[in-house]
Amino acid sequence: MVYYSTSRNVKMLRSIIIDYRASQETSPYEYMKMYVEKLPETMEDTKISWIVETFLGIQKHSEFLKNITYHVSQELSEDDQDFFMIVFYVVTFELSASNMTLLYKCLFNLSKPLLKVFTNFLSNNEALTVISQIAHNEYDTNFVTEKIINPLFTWQPYISEMGHNYAEFMNKTERSKIKMNTIPIQPNVLNRKSTSPNAKFSPDLPPTPANSVQNKNKSMLTKSTIDKRLKQIHDSNKQKALNLLQDIKANNQHYTQGKSDKYFKTLKNLKEDIDHKKKKVTLQSKSLLMNQTPPLVKETAATIKRINNTIQVSEKKEIQWLEDLLYNCKNTTKVEELEYYDRQERERERLLDIERKHLVGQISYEEAVIAKKKLIDDNKKKHDNFLREKQIWEEEIERWRKSEMEKNRMKVEKLSLIELEMLHARNNITIKKKETAEKIRKESEERLAQALKIQKEELDRKIQMIKEINILAHITKKSKLPKIIDLTEKSGVGLLCEMSIAELQERLSIFKIGLKEELEKKKHEIKLQNRLAKQELDETKKNIDKYMTEQADMRKQKKKPPVCVGHSSCNEIKELKKVLEEKRKLRIQLTS
Repeated sequence: MVYYSTSRNVKMLRSIIIDYRASQETSPYEYMKMYVEKLPETMEDTKISWIVETFLGIQKHSEFLKNITYHVSQELSEDDQDFFMIVFYVVTFELSASNMTLLYKCLFNLSKPLLKVFTNFLSNNEALTVISQIAHNEYDTNFVTEKIINPLFTWQPYISEMGHNYAEFMNKTERSKIKMNTIPIQPNVLNRKSTSPNAKFSPDLPPTPANSVQNKNKSMLTKSTIDKRLKQIHDSNKQKALNLLQDIKANNQHYTQGKSDKYFKTLKNLKEDIDHKKKKVTLQSKSLLMNQTPPLVKETAATIKRINNTIQVSEKKEIQWLEDLLYNCKNTTKVEELEYYDRQERERERLLDIERKHLVGQISYEEAVIAKKKLIDDNKKKHDNFLREKQIWEEEIERWRKSEMEKNRMKVEKLSLIELEMLHARNNITIKKKETAEKIRKESEERLAQALKIQKEELDRKIQMIKEINILAHITKKSKLPKIIDLTEKSGVGLLCEMSIAELQERLSIFKIGLKEELEKKKHEIKLQNRLAKQELDETKKNIDKYMTEQADMRKQKKKPPVCVGHSSCNEIKELKKVLEEKRKLRIQLTS
């Protein structure tokens, strides 16, 4: 179906409606008749029919369409109101939802405010209730639901999509209209040197950054650059600390002096002795506590005071320890010595760890060597066993091969004997067939000679009878007897073989029947003999073909390698070959 609801056709319809409003005397049908007569002949019939149907439909539903356009008349101009009425009629009564894109183009080309109002009005659910209320004043309920509300309800999501597309288009146009920020150019006039001393120039305006620069994030630094910067900061701080320390040493006279190495050695020895004694005391006390049950202590004032005194003494000891620690930490030489001892301890632990790993590696190497030797011994044993098995298998294979060769030789001899017997039988059959053919030929010649002799005798007899009949006829002519012929009467010549014509005819018919029967018998016998001979020939041909195929098979078998006679023997050979290959692979793996 051709789509005619374009912007051009809608404008043409509006002009037709305006012309019809001017001429109120005629009816819509008469006006359209006059309009169609004025149209050019080149216009398509389908387009003319669309114009006529749409115009008549708008005039038919003019009251309903005017009431609908009245609700949106405040937002549209007069031209757009007419367009709205035409498009609303087309959407409701003519078009389907599949023509959404074409309708969008039509509205877009007609008027953008019309497109906005049309989509906003029909995409709202309240508009359907308003339209149904207006339509119920003009039409019945079934017509309203089927012809007006249902089409608009199906069109509603498509119309909302049209509105969404129009909104996106407007956003794009607004974004394209926004100008980018520009950097103001400072004219050279402001940079001139003023002659008057009181002249004041405005300060230079800072360049306005673009939108992309205002909210630009800082670039991320890599790890290497961060490490370099941290190292530089650390070195600078260290240098500053050393400078401060030198200043303090030079200016402050009460700076702590360093102590000798003997002091630290004695201090270390004392600490070790104290720790050793403490360990012994703790072990003894633990053993005593484990062995003895603790005594019950009564909670009196004296015990509480005693416990309080012990707590105070322990606190004083901790404070003294902290003071000693602070005093010793002020001495840089002591700190350096402690760091030196710490480094030595860590180095010693590292060396011990290296030695431990080295020993573990040596142990694993020794274990690997031992395992390798064991594996070599096992492989040697397996190799010896394999060689023994191989020898046994080779002997068995040789024995089996000899037995199979003997079997094959016997079978070949049997086949050769059978072939000789077949040749002898074939020669005998050919000799017999030749003899039978010679006999048949002789018999056929004898029978043909007998048949010719019989035929000749019969002809002679017939000729003699004809002569006798002629003589009798001549005698009857001379005697001038009345010509009364009696077929059953004899001639009266006095011969022994005299017969009447009836007897002669009867004898002739009997002779003919006998001769015919004899000929039929001979034909049947000849056919049987021919059939038997043909069957014998066919049998001989079959035997010859069979013999030739057997000979060809024998020649092929002679050319091919010897084939296994039995299925079981072939399977055994295959299995033995597989076993032999596996053993060889195993031997190669062990020896390599």
